[in-house]
Amino acid sequence: MSIYFLPSKDKDSTAIVRKWVLIFFAIAFLLHIWRIFSLNATYDQGLFLQEIWNGLYGRPFESTLASELSAPVLFDGELPQLGYKHLGQHFTPLLVAWTPVVGILGIWALPVIQVSLIAIAGWVLFLLAKEHLPPQLAGWISCSFFVTAPVVGPSLENFHDLCIVPLLFFTLLLGISKQNKILYFIPAFLFPLVREDVGLISFGIGVWMILRVRNWRILGLGLCLYSFFYVFTVTNSVMPIFGSELSRRFMQERFRQYLDGEQGGTLDVLIAMLSQPSLLLREIISPPFSTFRFLLTLALPLAIVPWLSLDAWLLMAFPLFVALSSRGGNAMSVSLRFMLYLVPGVFAGVVFWWRKNIALFRKQSFKKFWKACMIIAFIFTLVGNPHRSLSSIIPDSIEPWVHVPIHKSYIRGIEARQLFTYLPKEASIAAETQLIPQLAQRRLLLRFPENYQYKDLLGKINNVEYIISQPRYNAIYAPAFDREAQWTEKSVKSIKKLINSKEYGVLVCDSRGLILKEGISTSKDSKICLSNELSFALSSLKSK
Repeated sequence: MSIYFLPSKDKDSTAIVRKWVLIFFAIAFLLHIWRIFSLNATYDQGLFLQEIWNGLYGRPFESTLASELSAPVLFDGELPQLGYKHLGQHFTPLLVAWTPVVGILGIWALPVIQVSLIAIAGWVLFLLAKEHLPPQLAGWISCSFFVTAPVVGPSLENFHDLCIVPLLFFTLLLGISKQNKILYFIPAFLFPLVREDVGLISFGIGVWMILRVRNWRILGLGLCLYSFFYVFTVTNSVMPIFGSELSRRFMQERFRQYLDGEQGGTLDVLIAMLSQPSLLLREIISPPFSTFRFLLTLALPLAIVPWLSLDAWLLMAFPLFVALSSRGGNAMSVSLRFMLYLVPGVFAGVVFWWRKNIALFRKQSFKKFWKACMIIAFIFTLVGNPHRSLSSIIPDSIEPWVHVPIHKSYIRGIEARQLFTYLPKEASIAAETQLIPQLAQRRLLLRFPENYQYKDLLGKINNVEYIISQPRYNAIYAPAFDREAQWTEKSVKSIKKLINSKEYGVLVCDSRGLILKEGISTSKDSKICLSNELSFALSSLKSK
């Protein structure tokens, strides 16, 4: 049994890790396909697809979906703007590299990219570990990588720009280990290009090189300087050209406790932190139980060894500082993309710890403990149902009961595609969030009920041509989840208002969903159907 689960001998380690890589890729990719098909993939999946797809037509980084998250829309009551560049929110030049893949694979390109990059990162981790450790031990570390929630969760999440971070991280360290300058310089250069705040990770690696890798101290200093000046320049001079989101939205969401209500950039936040050491310390350690659970989740698949590794603490020190010092629901959520700031440092640091502690691995009692830790970590990963990937098997809620079984999930995926046949390929559309990933390969797409109007390139206000809604979809989740309940209520109110004002008429109405079209009248039968569908949706709110 152990030959299929974990390497028991040095000679079988490579083969077993390869199997883990392939199995991880296959399962994660199939779950992505199922998430998209069964309408469990949501907004960000569509946002990144639209942004990259626009690059095929000479409009790189453009996204109306991203515009809906801009500061003027969120805070000033402005409408989404056609032609808006996502670079004001996150400076992500490396996304351009995926444009040809989207051109070839379309909607399935992003799952292929995300899962492939993380799976390959696990293989490069194995190669890195083999440079310093026996192959069997290297295999155990790599297998641990594929069962931890901070890896599985981000792998199954809506597409995100951080999916390449572990691969760059492990490749850079592999270059150092092999004394290979090419393997070092390519990822070192690309790191900050992933996203502006990823420069924090490369800065941390540079500090680690200065302190722990004697022959690479000069290059470590160079990496620190490159990372610092890149991040400082981009966040303070480049991103404000595209929008004010960094200072008005992101810094306020995470660091408003230090800014005392004032707007500020990265340097302002850092100065504010240093000037309030007691507040900073309190934020880092509180709430203590959540902080402990967070650190335990990171270390458990590796048998708690990361807690003992100075290299692990150094390599993850800077992103860990940000995670613990910031606020917001995402800061310490172990299934979200932000964990990929920390995961590479944890696993790479363990590799260096084991160099002086290999005798411990020879003890069968420790191997049993490590295997138990991996199993427990994996069980918690599955039970957590990351990003509703397993919702066809695991209920979304027990009390009240919310569960959409496989056959119903399949049917609603088929029905959604039937509705799409009424929508012209080039039409402007406002759609509910579960439909956005499948409609994102178009220039003008908005999220309903948040928006159905937009400003064109000349600043003129326009309505979208079509609105598509599924009152029964959110009604399923409304009794258990406040967000879905709010969407249901807001969607019903918006549809009633648009129909009563005669801005839109009902083109399609049945149990699959509704399609409203601008400027048409609503037939008597459609009015009856509409009333029944909206009443059904509102009835779900009464059970809350």
